[in-house]
Amino acid sequence: MKTIAVRHHLKERAKQKRRISFSIHPRQPMPQDWTETQLEEQLKEYVERKALLKRLTQEHKVQGELIRHYYQAHNLQSCSLDNARVAVVSKTKIEYSDTYRRDKEKSKKEFADREKQEVENFHDPNYDGPLQCKSYDPNPYNHMEVSFGQGGDQ
Repeated sequence: MKTIAVRHHLKERAKQKRRISFSIHPRQPMPQDWTETQLEEQLKEYVERKALLKRLTQEHKVQGELIRHYYQAHNLQSCSLDNARVAVVSKTKIEYSDTYRRDKEKSKKEFADREKQEVENFHDPNYDGPLQCKSYDPNPYNHMEVSFGQGGDQ
């Protein structure tokens, strides 16, 4: 196609209304509409993925540690692949004094006591002071947790 014809074709195409086809119906059944069999399948897949993630994370850490040892033995800072750069990162380890650690633990305990007091004041209908939390909204469905039985740790 010639340049003018292409330009004209693009202008005509831009004038047309663009239509996007979509459906308001979900492709898969909504979770509240699952049968017990579907729930069981979802739970099984969720637990299997959790175990796989745990295993892969452990393997990833071990592999990273091996690479770090190689970098250290050969005095390397980074290596590059096609689209990734793998670098070793330094971290300063600081060991604080006993006084600092005691003071830090003391302040943590004071904050925990304060949090507990504010929640108690929030639930006390007779308290009307400033030391109460602004809201207290427990969410019983916040996140999922998987615990494996004895010997089921993969």
